[in-house]
Amino acid sequence: MGIIGKTLRFIGGLAIGAAAGTVGAMLLAPQSGARTRGQIKSLVDDAMEAGKQAQRDRERELQHYWEQQVNVQYKDGKK
Repeated sequence: MGIIGKTLRFIGGLAIGAAAGTVGAMLLAPQSGARTRGQIKSLVDDAMEAGKQAQRDRERELQHYWEQQVNVQYKDGKK
């Protein structure tokens, strides 16, 4: 695994750890259950939206890479 893969795994682990710590702190916080559930739902919604945005960004990146590869092949006279 290259440096990019290791970095992405580290960042993913860091994000999961931060989310777990946040949820744990909220569950132990002295506030109402309804408020805590609302905060957890908000965190989950934010995480889901961030994941969807990351997916869209990666799809655009891969599409651009694919288009470059196709252009290179046709410029070289390959089909």
